[in-house]
Amino acid sequence: MKLRSVRGTHDLYGHDINKYNRIYNIVSRHALLNNFIELQTPIFEFTDLFSKPLGDQSDVVLKEMYTFKDRNEDLLTLRPEYTTPMIRAAITNNLLEELPLKIYGLGPMFRRERPQKGRYRQFNQINFEVFGSSDFIIDLELISLANEILNSIIPSDKYTLNINSLGDYKNLKNYKESLSKYFNQNKTKLSIESKIKIDKNPIRILDSKNDDDIMVSKNAPKIYEFLSDECKIHYENIKKGLELYNIDYAENSNLVRGLDYYCSTVFEFKTKDLGSQDTLIGGGRYDGLIGSLGGPNIPGIGWAAGVERISMLMEEINVDEPRIHIAISDEKFKNHLIKIINYFRKNEIIFFWNYKYNLKKSLSKANFKNADFVVIIGENEFNNNFYTLKQLSTGNQFELDIDNIKKFLNDKF
Repeated sequence: MKLRSVRGTHDLYGHDINKYNRIYNIVSRHALLNNFIELQTPIFEFTDLFSKPLGDQSDVVLKEMYTFKDRNEDLLTLRPEYTTPMIRAAITNNLLEELPLKIYGLGPMFRRERPQKGRYRQFNQINFEVFGSSDFIIDLELISLANEILNSIIPSDKYTLNINSLGDYKNLKNYKESLSKYFNQNKTKLSIESKIKIDKNPIRILDSKNDDDIMVSKNAPKIYEFLSDECKIHYENIKKGLELYNIDYAENSNLVRGLDYYCSTVFEFKTKDLGSQDTLIGGGRYDGLIGSLGGPNIPGIGWAAGVERISMLMEEINVDEPRIHIAISDEKFKNHLIKIINYFRKNEIIFFWNYKYNLKKSLSKANFKNADFVVIIGENEFNNNFYTLKQLSTGNQFELDIDNIKKFLNDKF
């Protein structure tokens, strides 16, 4: 059998891991500063949790979910997104007693999409969610938080914020009827895939990447014409708030997001540097979702960030090489080696040893890695119970017992 990775997956090592850890550390710090509590859920759930809320006609449900039966014949699905599992966890763990609930999570998601740059079948996602408040201040807080996190990772000129309002579910119903009428009138110009969606869920056509669909959608009815006065006020307040936050934005009337549970505010942070996979962070309101899943009828809003895509825009992270190397001339001095290794680890001193009992090769490696010091262990050091520290930049050597090494290094660094 030829070993190979599964199509659409990738292994992480070295610089990739450094980038991911950098992102996670920044996210955790901002979560703490903004009073979000971390929530982790299993990577698989009962399939019903996803099939209805995400939309029976959505690409996620129709084509992309990894679904299987376990030995009890229960239908399970690897999570394709994080919002519904977090809602399920909040309901089943009685976390909705004190509102608003502010939670965040991160981890792998799974979708059987066509692999391409910035899109994998197993991908890592960060979610921030707020349950229990319809105040537009919450919308602003989440959008601002997303902007702060992105700006801490990549330059602000690498992305732009797009916003829209879908109104409430009544507004959406009227809008979909108008869209359906318009697209039926232009049916011959649409892609085969979009023709199927005209009567079932015409709003999904606005999200199409097909060039013909995009051309037809340009003249489609605009959602703003269907918004209630209350929804218009909510949307206008968000725009004014973004201006107060000094966050630049562009209005995009075709921005609808890819899942059926969205309403009211929707937003995306996009980049021009990754081709068609241009969304870095996307989210919005889902005020009817929590109630539809068996929880209380309370509003919700959240966003998700794609870790892979964000990491692709990051500069390489240069991790400092160990500044202290160990060089030992012979295996018979192992006990002296063990003492210094144990001492370094207990005192959290980062070091490198190449597991070779050869002074020449170890010193050459230290020079190649631009080390500052080499701890030399030879017959003289072993017999007299000290260590020789050689400073590579000057060639100076210092004979020290183990208790004085830390003080010496602290003075030097």
